[in-house]
Amino acid sequence: MQRNELDEKILECLKQDGRATHADIGREVGITGPAVFARVRRMEESGLIRGYRADIDPSKMGFPLTAFVRVTTRPIKVETDSFEPFVWSESRIIECHDVAGEDTFILKVRCASPEDLRDLLMCIRARPQVIRTASSVALAIVKEPGMRAPEAS
Repeated sequence: MQRNELDEKILECLKQDGRATHADIGREVGITGPAVFARVRRMEESGLIRGYRADIDPSKMGFPLTAFVRVTTRPIKVETDSFEPFVWSESRIIECHDVAGEDTFILKVRCASPEDLRDLLMCIRARPQVIRTASSVALAIVKEPGMRAPEAS
């Protein structure tokens, strides 16, 4: 789908507030609400806009610990040997990326505590296709979707 500068401005508005009305977005970018509606609909139908979600603070939901887990797996013989179904079934795994290089996957996980992370790592390591894991615990989250940049001082 071809996008222009106006589409980019609309997307930026939606990224900041997915609940903004088409009229509010139109005022922000200089077009009418119905014109925004048509452009948003086109971006939804093309799959560019995948959906709208509530941005929930994981620490307020009891998952303050963020970690990244590098996973190396054995080559699979059949698709049923894949690590991916486990990833989809494990709620503490927030993101999973199949990567090139030394590791097979990089996971972003959210856990309730160091003990909860340890439990998750034991579950991952118990998978027959997993050869090794290496973890890094985030000390602070500087930037991620939903966060606003700090005000310049």
